[in-house]
Amino acid sequence: CTIPLNLPASVAVAEALRTRAMWLLLFASSSQSLIGTALVFHQVSLFEEKGLDAGVAATVFTVMAPAVIVGSLIAGYLADRLPNRNVLAAGQVLFALAMVLILVISAPWHAYAYGMVMGFGGGLIMTTNTVIWPNYFGRRYIGSIRGIATTSMVGFAAIGPLPFAIVFDFTGSYTAAILMFLLLPASCTVAALLASPPRRLEPQPSSI
Repeated sequence: CTIPLNLPASVAVAEALRTRAMWLLLFASSSQSLIGTALVFHQVSLFEEKGLDAGVAATVFTVMAPAVIVGSLIAGYLADRLPNRNVLAAGQVLFALAMVLILVISAPWHAYAYGMVMGFGGGLIMTTNTVIWPNYFGRRYIGSIRGIATTSMVGFAAIGPLPFAIVFDFTGSYTAAILMFLLLPASCTVAALLASPPRRLEPQPSSI
């Protein structure tokens, strides 16, 4: 026999845009795009400021990539068992921790620890961002909804490196930029936790 699935009602993008959850999720997805792109873009310069050479900066990517894979796999497991917004918030907390680690980097192993935390947090966020939209708004109109979400993320990624560069030009250091933008993953964590599924779109118990 076929086991019925408790799926949320599918809604069009216009209706989704009238929900608080849609806007909270769009904002909660911004830190990985903006900060993640900025940190990767400026990674060599960031590490040189901390006394580490470009070779270490390049090697960190070989640590970050496997951490993304592990984070993605774990996020997939957790997203099927926990509220998606909690997994998304956990990824934001790790992003904030990675930014704090940058401030104290003074040895290569610090840089590798940063890469692992950054990659793992990114994996959590990426996978959760894939599943949370259909889980909240259904699948029929997911193309339109994901189109808006992806456009938002690409937009944040495009502007991410610029403010870091501007602050560096004015202060001669990335410390001020990191401290300023540390507020973003903290705010995104709160937004993710507040992004409960729209009440009327929650799946109804099946009658078997």
